[in-house]
Amino acid sequence: MHDQSCEEYQILISGFLDGELDMEAQKKLEAHTKICSKCSKELDAMRCLVTGTTAALRIEEPPPEAWDNFLDNIYNRLERKTGWLVLLIGAIMLSCYGLTLFIVEPWGSYKLKFLLALPFIGLGVLFVSVLRQRIRIAKTDRYSREVHR
Repeated sequence: MHDQSCEEYQILISGFLDGELDMEAQKKLEAHTKICSKCSKELDAMRCLVTGTTAALRIEEPPPEAWDNFLDNIYNRLERKTGWLVLLIGAIMLSCYGLTLFIVEPWGSYKLKFLLALPFIGLGVLFVSVLRQRIRIAKTDRYSREVHR
């Protein structure tokens, strides 16, 4: 019969730790745990479990400065990406216009134009080679997604 009443008190232990018991039930549980070592140990173990779980799940709010830095970093990234995009579009458009003028305008022979274009052709080949290699590495590099730039 003692085990049956202990089952009753173990239910009360859960309610006590959750703050759901009224004063009468709390006093009844406290009186029982003073005379029953099994329920007393159960209460202590459950109390430790609740305390440990609460401490492990506690999330501390970062200070306001951390939020300011976070938002500043986001704005800086957006501004920089926008700046690079505008710069790239402008450089491509300017290059296309210059290339058109270079080819169409009759200021020199085709041999001279070809010799002047060779360094730019070499830069273009190098750029495409490096870009292709970076894209291939990015597909297989498992760490590239974890690095924040």
